[in-house]
Amino acid sequence: MKRTLLLSIVLAAFSSSAEAKPWIVDYAHSHIGFNGTANGSAFEGAFKSFTAAIDFDPDHPETGKISAVIAINGATSGDKQRDTMLPQADWFNVAAFPEAQFVSIGIRKTGSDKIGIDDYEAVGTLTIKGFSHPVTLPFSLKREGDYWRVRGNAVLRRDDFHVGEGDWNNEDYVKYAVTVTIDIAAKPAP
Repeated sequence: MKRTLLLSIVLAAFSSSAEAKPWIVDYAHSHIGFNGTANGSAFEGAFKSFTAAIDFDPDHPETGKISAVIAINGATSGDKQRDTMLPQADWFNVAAFPEAQFVSIGIRKTGSDKIGIDDYEAVGTLTIKGFSHPVTLPFSLKREGDYWRVRGNAVLRRDDFHVGEGDWNNEDYVKYAVTVTIDIAAKPAP
């Protein structure tokens, strides 16, 4: 939930000039999710809606910028009780904080392989419930037809963002560690 949202969020797809260029996200084929552990069992969830602004050149990632806004009130986990609790004040408090935001401050390439996958890292700030923390989001980039596929994940601590307050501010029922995952399809704007 933290970085992810960063992160989800958000990511880049790319062109080949020395200047970052805007990309168009295919939201129908993109996903921001999260997973954690509650009562000793793993669970997965997703955010139903997000927007991302991506300017990126894969050959010059340092010129790029990524920002994402995630609609927190659309968080679902497939468990009715958990999904009823997530919007409440002790958790995401969506009445006061309906969105999370990630804004990058730097992007760098971290590697490549022989099958067309490049690895990057976006460093930025994630804000949830009015609390902002630095987040590093490693992600991979691979060409898929007309689009680029961006996949990554970051482990966050929900307590850093005051997600799970009051009786929930411990690990008795829900572990602090949450992994945010991104799976984005995007292509350069024409």
